[in-house]
Amino acid sequence: MPKPNHQTIFIEYAGKSVSIALEFRQRKRLSISVHPDGSVTALAPLDRSINDVLTHLRRRRGWIFKQRRQFEKYQPLPEKKRYVPGETHLYLGRQYRLRIQRANQTTVKLIGRFFNVSVPNPKQSRLIAIAMETWYCSHASSLLHDRLNYCLELGASLRLVDVKLRIMPMKRRWGSCSKIGTIMLNVDLVKTPLHCIDYVIMHELCHLRVHDHSPAFFRLLGRYMPDWKARKERLELAVLR
Repeated sequence: MPKPNHQTIFIEYAGKSVSIALEFRQRKRLSISVHPDGSVTALAPLDRSINDVLTHLRRRRGWIFKQRRQFEKYQPLPEKKRYVPGETHLYLGRQYRLRIQRANQTTVKLIGRFFNVSVPNPKQSRLIAIAMETWYCSHASSLLHDRLNYCLELGASLRLVDVKLRIMPMKRRWGSCSKIGTIMLNVDLVKTPLHCIDYVIMHELCHLRVHDHSPAFFRLLGRYMPDWKARKERLELAVLR
């Protein structure tokens, strides 16, 4: 009987239990993600047995619970954005307040410490949300391409050529890459500080040379970005603001 592609499993550590949403996919390695709300997900190759996956998860349970404890310090998570005047929104790690006004043409301008948003109907939060999302996407395109070029120069000895960049909304990741040389970045990275953006990009560039999270990968990352741990910790807090 074939195993289901989606299932929930439980692991225990120090007298506590946590559920893990496990999904089998066409992939080469098993990955584990701990999210700010405390949920845990795992992606496993289709050819891995459930017992093999369980063994790996139990081996990593100390790390899983450590990550959950770290996020618990910042609970509860911020409320969902309502897109109302005075609400704060991030850009490059800094907070800016919304100023909303009525106008025939929809525009968003970052002036001083404010996002000045003009929409036909200021009471329709969805219009404001779309305007802000459009602004972020527009700025992400040029900014992330610039940072990719910067990181390619920083890691010139990696000898990477023809690296392609895709920018998209991503629910669970800041970035990922394919072995054919394409890097995918989360559009929300533009809300984080520049040094965090550079960390994500360099992380993915190093994955184009070492495809797993082995000690060899982290030695390579540390060669180009010795302070990557501090950048990673700052990035993990970015979604909690």
